[in-house]
Amino acid sequence: MNKRALLQGIGWLAFAGLVVALATAGTWLLFSTFMVYDDEGYVLYSLRNYAEHGRLYDAVFSQYGPFFFAFYDAVHRVFGFEWTSTSGRWLTLVHWVLTAAFCGVLTWRATRSVAVTAFVYAGVFTAIWIMIYEPSHPGGAIGCFVALAAWLGCQRDPGQHAATAATLGALGAALALTKINVGAFMLFSGFAWLAFRQESPAWRRRGVPALILWLLVMPWILMAKKLGEGPTLTFALLNNVAVLGIAAVLLHRRAGEPARGSSIRAYLLGAAGLTLVTVVVTLLRGSSVLGILSGVLLDPLNQPNVYSFPVEWQSGHGIVYALGFALAVWASFRPENVLAVRAIIAARLLAAAGFLLVIVQLITTRGLAGFGLSYGLGLAAVCAVPLRHDPEGQEDARLRQWLAVLFMLQSLHAYPVAGSQLNWATFLWVPLLALAVRDAVLSLPQTWMQQPRFIGVGTGAVWAIGAYMAFNLGQIGYAKRSVGEPLALPGAEQLKPSNDTVYGLQIMAENAKAHSDLLYSMPGLYSFNLWTGLPTPTLDNATQWFLSLNEARQTAIREKLRADPRAALIVQKDTLKFLVDHGFRVRGALGNYLGTQFQQAFEVDGYAFWVRRGRTIAPLSTGKAFVGSAVDRTRLELVLTAPKQPIARIELWKLGAVSRDLLQTLTPANASLAATPIDAAGDPTGLALGSAWSGPLPAPIVRLTAEFPGLLEQPGQVLATAFAADGTRLAAIRILP
Repeated sequence: MNKRALLQGIGWLAFAGLVVALATAGTWLLFSTFMVYDDEGYVLYSLRNYAEHGRLYDAVFSQYGPFFFAFYDAVHRVFGFEWTSTSGRWLTLVHWVLTAAFCGVLTWRATRSVAVTAFVYAGVFTAIWIMIYEPSHPGGAIGCFVALAAWLGCQRDPGQHAATAATLGALGAALALTKINVGAFMLFSGFAWLAFRQESPAWRRRGVPALILWLLVMPWILMAKKLGEGPTLTFALLNNVAVLGIAAVLLHRRAGEPARGSSIRAYLLGAAGLTLVTVVVTLLRGSSVLGILSGVLLDPLNQPNVYSFPVEWQSGHGIVYALGFALAVWASFRPENVLAVRAIIAARLLAAAGFLLVIVQLITTRGLAGFGLSYGLGLAAVCAVPLRHDPEGQEDARLRQWLAVLFMLQSLHAYPVAGSQLNWATFLWVPLLALAVRDAVLSLPQTWMQQPRFIGVGTGAVWAIGAYMAFNLGQIGYAKRSVGEPLALPGAEQLKPSNDTVYGLQIMAENAKAHSDLLYSMPGLYSFNLWTGLPTPTLDNATQWFLSLNEARQTAIREKLRADPRAALIVQKDTLKFLVDHGFRVRGALGNYLGTQFQQAFEVDGYAFWVRRGRTIAPLSTGKAFVGSAVDRTRLELVLTAPKQPIARIELWKLGAVSRDLLQTLTPANASLAATPIDAAGDPTGLALGSAWSGPLPAPIVRLTAEFPGLLEQPGQVLATAFAADGTRLAAIRILP
């Protein structure tokens, strides 16, 4: 075995270790994170309802397209899993890994460098880390399909291979039938790629100018409802600058063979075929044509009015876009100008330096995604310019131009919500920049930078940055996983959220099962329905239902709630306040009904449990502290489901977001403990037990009264944990403020 083969073998072993490390970090992060706005519950519950009932849009509300439901339904039936918090996370991890893998494979196709491939894999994996916040969300599948399209276009030129063009068309349709805007960006990207490379004089005279005009107009149509906002207007303008720069490169410095005329027909047929199959499957599952039309096209048009979150543009973005455009045009019209080539090389190397500073967190730009949109898109045309004229250089340029075209329109995914969508919109910047920097280095004169010693140093630096990204994610994931508490709810047994989340979730779920037969939430928190098995009033479930559901659908939910005296409501007060503060108020027939006919029974960790007005309940796994003013004593009243084993001790813990401190341990030696049996309304049902230590407790619900010397400070941050003599934890009770 020669030295090169040995080094490559070692490189592949290191790459395998990197993949395992990142997958492990991703698993830790996914299973230690639960977001209070609970988008994952909305998606999972919709998928479960579709699997059981069909009738997407007509009965099962969703703002996502039918391909997402049909595809996921097929996957869940083939592999035989249920839609739970756990299965949703594993599916998200698969998409996360595959998205990075497709980008890694296309990098290997272009570079044959294990180090660069590893860097891109780690960079893309890190760029889309935000998947941990919304497991099972369509964004995971969207990122995976976009990366698959990027790899296909690199592997085989769609302009030369009809099958590849048809597959890309089908992928575009799949994305459009998952989320209409993202699919439209993909479809127009593929079409633009094929159209720009046509040799037909008619295409060059009329088709290409019309296409450029459409690409310039499209962001303005897309963002029309929010153009009065500064960040949105900036977005439309900067995207136009990027389009013009990339168009200049494709028209004057196009790499690769001209596209065949049949490629566009194959592309359109692929899109039409996938669309037809998806629509037929959805119709067979009970949806109507009008329902599909509304769900795919009409309802998404209203999305900017439902919820929007603008891009936070970073300092100097306008200068970068202007310079990037000027450099791309200069190098396109003056390809032999040595100064222009050197300027392109310098721009790519400076972009790489900035990118690396973001990775090591010396520059803050909302991470890799913020850098990608604020600066990367402005330099996409610079990265697409061919610098080498040999066949290898031209093929490398073709791949970069394909990635630039995809990135150009996928960036628009960050509108109207620049949250997780910002990451999914920009991850293609990672392989594009990596290929562009490699091309720049190979285009340098034979100087010291191309000597073996310095190539070795550069390769080592690339490996080090990739390893740093894996280490950073792993460190964060391990820390979160280490301090988390098992959620221990059905379908979520493997989740370990932080202390400030887990007990509120457990207590809400326990009380919902004990005190309700019909469970709704505000905003929509449908993980509780999955964990408790309690139904929602109808199948029209949306996160922000007061913005998404029309009056007829809200009225139907209201009537179901009115008919059930044990109906209950869980309210996430922090999320609701955030929405109200940003102008998204609860409104409509249902919101008015809940506000007048329901009242709060208790609140814990930002979650409030509401029941019908006038009804009282015993809030299980909660307690109150009464601190004596005249004497140095504290009395605790704890309401809980009676454990089967006797209580031997009660530990009092002060909770923090990532830690907890033991305050005191109550035992028969330092505290009294009495028990009173009560019913679900909190009324006594029998005589109190004077001493409840180490004795059987009356079932099913008891109120424990513990008295002990000393003052309990900040009771609203205290957890009381009851243990049996053998150390078994019997109950965890949150002391309410």
